[in-house]
Amino acid sequence: QPGSAFKPFVYVAALESGFTAASRIEDSPVSYPIGGGNVWKPENYDRKFRGATTLQQALEESVNVVTVKLQERIGVNRTVQVARRLGVTSPLDVNLSMALGTSDLTLLELTSAYGVLANQGTWMPPTTIRYVTNAQGQLLEEHVPQGREALTPETAYLITHMMRGVVERGTGQAARTLGRPI
Repeated sequence: QPGSAFKPFVYVAALESGFTAASRIEDSPVSYPIGGGNVWKPENYDRKFRGATTLQQALEESVNVVTVKLQERIGVNRTVQVARRLGVTSPLDVNLSMALGTSDLTLLELTSAYGVLANQGTWMPPTTIRYVTNAQGQLLEEHVPQGREALTPETAYLITHMMRGVVERGTGQAARTLGRPI
């Protein structure tokens, strides 16, 4: 399960639906009936609520409740469509908990999907062998992956910019010690 690593897909779907990084959603208690008289009450990791929260802040701080409410507003199918365009082929739990990364994905799928963000919206199929040469260096076989646009370059830029805040101000600050753009 990718957990919070899945959240950017929800935010991409939101950007494509007309939300902006400055859009606000109330981080407050919420509950959803899940059948059999049971109720699901998503919680934030720190068990605190922030009130009106921008999407930028919610992504930076990995705010579960805002992400679930956002998922509810845009519709689960939009996020599924985004994930599929980004190369996710595994079955997805088509419910609100999907926003919190409850579906099983392979590391290759997740890495490939994140590659779209770094590649200005172009998805490239994972390729294990690019070319084969003989001992004399002659090309025997070549595999050139053909990319396709999965996101507009503008959307890829926006979500990448939003995700930078995760490292600069949010839950990923420890990664700054690497001393390189992340």
